[in-house]
This record gives sequence, structure tokens and C-alpha cells, in this order.
Amino acid sequence: MTEGMLWLGHYLDEEGKRTDKLFEISPDLLRRHGGIFGSTGSGKTVLGKVILEEAAMHGIPILAFDPQGDIASLMLPGDPKELQSKGVDPKRLKEYMEKVIVRVYTPASSKGLAISINPLKLPDKTADTDDMIRLLDNSARTFVNVLMKVAGLSKSWEAKSFAALYELLRVTWENGVKIEGLGALADLLTADAEAAGVDLEPFMKQSEREKLASAIRSLTVGSSQLLFRPEGQIDFDNLVEPVNGRTPINVIFLKTLRSEEEKHFFIAIVLNQLYTWMLKQGYTEKPRLMIFQDEAAPFIPAGMKAPGPKETYLLLFRQARKYGIECLIATQSPKDVDYKAFEQFNSIVAGRISTEQSLKVLERILEPIAGDQESEKIVTALPGQQTACFIFSSADLKPKVNHISARWLLTKHITLTEKDVQTYMASLVKEQEKMLQEMEKARLAKEKEREEAERRAKEERERRRLEAQKAKEEEEARLARERELAEKKAHFKSAKDDEKIFDSRGTQKKLSYDDIINGFIAKIEAIAKTTFGLPFLKELVKRGKLVYEKAMSYYLKETREALKQGLARRVTMEEKGKKVEYIVYDFEHVLKQVVSSMGIKEPDYVDEARLKRRFEELVWKASVNNILERIVLGSPLLQF
Repeated sequence: MTEGMLWLGHYLDEEGKRTDKLFEISPDLLRRHGGIFGSTGSGKTVLGKVILEEAAMHGIPILAFDPQGDIASLMLPGDPKELQSKGVDPKRLKEYMEKVIVRVYTPASSKGLAISINPLKLPDKTADTDDMIRLLDNSARTFVNVLMKVAGLSKSWEAKSFAALYELLRVTWENGVKIEGLGALADLLTADAEAAGVDLEPFMKQSEREKLASAIRSLTVGSSQLLFRPEGQIDFDNLVEPVNGRTPINVIFLKTLRSEEEKHFFIAIVLNQLYTWMLKQGYTEKPRLMIFQDEAAPFIPAGMKAPGPKETYLLLFRQARKYGIECLIATQSPKDVDYKAFEQFNSIVAGRISTEQSLKVLERILEPIAGDQESEKIVTALPGQQTACFIFSSADLKPKVNHISARWLLTKHITLTEKDVQTYMASLVKEQEKMLQEMEKARLAKEKEREEAERRAKEERERRRLEAQKAKEEEEARLARERELAEKKAHFKSAKDDEKIFDSRGTQKKLSYDDIINGFIAKIEAIAKTTFGLPFLKELVKRGKLVYEKAMSYYLKETREALKQGLARRVTMEEKGKKVEYIVYDFEHVLKQVVSSMGIKEPDYVDEARLKRRFEELVWKASVNNILERIVLGSPLLQF
């Protein structure tokens, strides 16, 4: 067998005898759906079950509708010796049992696993509007059929009951309102237009709606309520989830439903909810789920008949492929199935069919896939087909037409009754109850975790909000300070040199730029009193820095005075991997020393650039008057 392929059986030779060559298909082949046709005893259900066994062993979850009890026996392992004699390695049975779990659900019965439906659970607004109208129409019409059969609603009520239910479902869906159950639906039917959100009077009178509501409420008591109970409501996330690494085959055992109407209604609602679920999952290239409908004709009938599942099946055939949903049906004759289904099928498998009308329909179906000549050959050969022998035609196969015989099933092929299901499923029911308890425990823990996460998230959001608010307030305050500073700086910058604008802590309450300049002059005079003070200062301002060691060696007094007066500062720098000390001219430092010594209260508003320019002009222009001029004429030490 080829890795990753589904082994369905063996090729047949020209005489119809089985060869040793295996017939295998890719799991992706059925992405474009397929149909298996054959009269009673042809083996069509067996081939369908072979495909289900193989798909599940390759990790594709299954949802199979079982009208007769034939599919449920997938849970019963076959006889290893018999498998060996039929050319199937018993190791495959072991692999099947290790990789696959079969769960049989019994609607409206406790014999198997519990399953129920919510007919009021509708897709969200991501669904296509036209498709949504069809689903709403389908739900309302199927629901009315159940009411007529189960709740005793007369035929004369059918049209108006449908109209009222459809309008109510349509408006609540458009308004995004969820109807929680049948009781809530009945209440909405009898409520006034304002409370219901829709006026139903044009469709049905109040007294009639009350009778319809009573019929709906009757479904919430007795055996009917088992279909709608909250426990065990279908959950597709759970249906596709592996169980301890085993892929699930989920069999819906339809024999527990009392009437065809109930079966149609149940399948229709399950398919509607599948449609809702698949839309939420989004597109995928990988198989996500395989749907199998055995004995499909009553559910997708040809002609004008429109049971509940028909419209949704046709919708799934058109759209499900892009969401990873594979559809497979089996039925006796293609003439009994709506022809629109076959427009979406890329694979047709035909067993023994003998009626002329069925063969003509099949020939038309096969022509787009196999071609005219090959289709004619196929229908000519079908009446004489042996049991479990088929002609498998697919546009995606090479060659497109293949004569095969189905391999022997790994499981028993018997028809189970409701009692059989109860017997075989007893242990699995207990396992499910335990699993449900664990799931509920996990749900509660997850809910608690979610609440805690929400609490933490809320606290975090509040913390971030307060931080953001604080940051905003701080930023606003900073900007306000900057605006104030800018305004004051602009004011101080435009002041005249002799204008007293700076507040001071000294004896002079107000100082001007000239006063600050005088502070600079005092410091320049102090260093100018040393022997080489003025040339030293000019060189320092020009160069920006002098080596401290050399400065101290040649200009000891000048260096000390420059540092003392704050005209320079001592700095250690890294040069070529060595630390070197410098004395550095830094006007910001000089200004800070002067305004500090003068007691100016708001030094930030002083125009540094203006003062730097004037300070350096003083340094460049400064010269020392000779002693005679200072003594005789009373000239100052410096002139500029």
C-alpha cells in the first residue's frame, strides 16, 4: 500500500477477475464529492464503509447518517482470520482499532450516545444572503412538517404556519437576536409586535398564533423533548476532535426516530448547524470532515419534492469543498436523486444496476466525467456486475474509468437494532458520561481561568489607562512649562542690555544683561591680574581645552585662577587608551557660575547665546592698561 493513499480494493482484469494490483485514491479525491450507486445487494454500502474506514485511519473525521443500522456496525471489529483469508493483513484491523473511535448517537433515545438539536441556532451574518434565505425557508418548512406529524397540526395550517415562522426567524436573524429554545419561540409568536420585534398579524391571527405556540410547546414534553434537550446538543468542534489520538467516526443512528418527518427534520437541522460551523472555520486545502449519507434518495429526492435536508445538501455540495468538507452519498438509483447534486460530483462509483431508466440517468451523469463512448460502455456492463464490483469514474483519476472490486471490511457488516446499539455502546456511553463530566470540569476551570484572565485584563487596562492619563497630564504640564519658558525666554531675549528684568536674591532686586556682563568682567579682571592671565584666557577660549599638566607647569597661577573663577573646569578624557586631564572652556559652566554668584532666581530664562557672544567679544578685545595710566589717570585694569 502507498503511504498517504486510501486503499479501496483491487483492479479487475478484462474478464472481471480480481488482480493483485491495489486500487488506491488520494484523500483529496472526494473533496469534490462523490456518489455510490447500486441496487440492493450490489455492495454499495460496503464500499461506502470501506471509504469511511480508510478516511478515518488517515485522520479525517466522519459524520455518517445511518437510516438502516448498517453503518453503526463500524464499531464492531472483524475476524482477523477471515480478514487474512480475504487478502487483508490483520495488522490493518489493529491499526484501525488504535487509530479510530466509532461513536453511535441515537437521537430521541438513550440507547446510544446522547445527541439533540437546536432548530433555532442559525448562521451569523457572514453567510450569503441568498443561501441564508434558503436555510431559513428550509428550517421553517421542515419545522412545520414535524408539527403536523408529531404535534397534530392540520394540513390547512401548513401555509400560514410556515409564513409566520419564516418571518419571525428572518427578522430575528436580521436583528441578531438569539432565540434560546422552543419555549422562547412560542412566547415570541404570541407576543405583541413591539415585544417580538416583528408584526406577525398579516401572516397569522393572534388566536391562531396561540394555537401554533401550544403545538410548539408540546414538543418540549414527552418523548419529543429528547430531540431538543440542552444536554448533548450537537457540537461539531467535539465531533471532529480526536479522542486520545483516535479519529472519530460519528454515526447518527436514525432508526430511533419515529417518522420520516422527524428524520428529515433532524438531518436538516444538523446540516444547517454544519453549514454555520464550516463558515466559522474558514477556507482550507485540507480535509476537515467527511459527510456520508447512506440511502440518500429520500433525503435528496428528484423532482419537486423538498424534504428538509434537500436544500442544505445541495448548498453543501456547492460550497463545502472550499471549507474542507467532503460529501459522499450512497443510494440504489441515480434517477431517485435530484440531478443538481451530480453537477457538483467529480467521482461516480457504479455497481450492479439493471433498470433501463436508472441506466439512462447514470449515462448522462457519467458523460462529463468519462466521455460519451466510455459512458455507454459502463452502462452496458453494469447489469452484469458481480457483488462488490464497481466501475469507479473520476475526472481526477488517470485513467478516469477503473474497474475494481472492494476490499474486505475491517469491521463486521451487519445491520444493528436499537437494542444492539445499546449493548455495544454501553461501555462507550459510560466513557462518554465520564468524558462529559471531565469536559464540564474543564469548562468550569476554563471559565474560571477566563474570568480571572478578564479580571487581570481589566486591571491591566485600568492600570494602562491611569498611566496614559498620568503621562498625558505630565505631557500637558511639560508642554505648558515649555510654552511658558519659551514665552519668558522670548521676553528676556528681546530685553535691552540695561533693562532690569531678572529677579535676584541679592541686594539688587532686579538685574540686567549689563549686570551679568559686569560679573563676567570681574572674573576676567581676576585672571588678568596674574602675569600671563589674559593671553592664557584667550588661548583657552580659542582652543577650548588645554592639557592640565602642561598648563600647571607653565601657567600655574593662571590655571588655578581660571579654575577658581569658574572660567574653566577640570576634565578627564580617554585618549588612545590613556586617561588625560584637561582644563576645558565651557561657557555653560561659566554662565552657571556667574548667575549663581549673582543670585538670579530664574537662570533658565537667561539668553545664553547672547551672553556667550558678548563674553567672547570681551575676551578677544580685552587689554591691560599700563600702571602709569592706572595711577595717574585712574584708568581701570582692563579696557575693551
